[in-house]
Amino acid sequence: MLDNSYLILGLNGLSHAHGKEYFREGHLAASVIAAYYLCHENDLEEQTQDVIKNHIDDDLRDDRIFLPVPDEPPDSALLDQLLGTLSKGIDDLREVGHNIIFGAAALKAFRDFPEAITPSRIEGICRLVDSFTTTQNVTIEDDDGVPGIDDEGALIEFIFSEYLRSIALYTGYGQGWAGHLLTIGHATIELSRLGHKDLAARALNAYRMYIQTMRRGPAQTDRHIAEHPASDLTPLDHDYWARRKSVRSGLGHAFKYAYSFYNLLAKLDNPALRDRCLAAVSYT
Repeated sequence: MLDNSYLILGLNGLSHAHGKEYFREGHLAASVIAAYYLCHENDLEEQTQDVIKNHIDDDLRDDRIFLPVPDEPPDSALLDQLLGTLSKGIDDLREVGHNIIFGAAALKAFRDFPEAITPSRIEGICRLVDSFTTTQNVTIEDDDGVPGIDDEGALIEFIFSEYLRSIALYTGYGQGWAGHLLTIGHATIELSRLGHKDLAARALNAYRMYIQTMRRGPAQTDRHIAEHPASDLTPLDHDYWARRKSVRSGLGHAFKYAYSFYNLLAKLDNPALRDRCLAAVSYT
């Protein structure tokens, strides 16, 4: 089963991911944290968790970013350093919002395992968040329909409505748009749940920029990607993972998309929309 050591593994990975390949390596590290929460928040059976654990150990764990960090005493005051770093770029849409996604994942893991709040981890994760400097210039439209951060229920319903719209809009072009619509929106909500409402409200600006970008639809020059066959299996099923050959090849999105999908779905108070989302879950 995935125990707390996998939260540590993911945090270690995030702290080592800055540098030349920060985007790729940050994904792999964040996917371990996502896998941990996917298992524990959905009470996955031990056999299913074991298959996911094997994917991490066999397909991800040999990467150099998962090396241990120095043994240092924890200090919860160091979180202010991470919050300050995240604050610097949170208003902008930076590389599809991955500064927000990775920062929120780290903060949640630190909340649940405060013994991991050490100088080396905080410094490394700050350097990772600082690596996201490329800003996408998008004008926010006042009538975009995005609810405020204080109305979590309405915001979750909006996220899933846009998720379904994105799946239809990008059929044949891959579903990274729909997947990231979930992960950015989820990260923003998680910041609010963690008590960082001011940061969450500012992150919502970046999410609104992403919505504007996504609604444009695919460009004529975008690469066509064949959709994978529909399946009755879901990321909560043992055989879904048993039949999967690799998680690294997709930068670990299989874990991250599924984690965000089910975490948000648990708070979706709209049965009809819930049913439509579950019918489309294979796109995650």
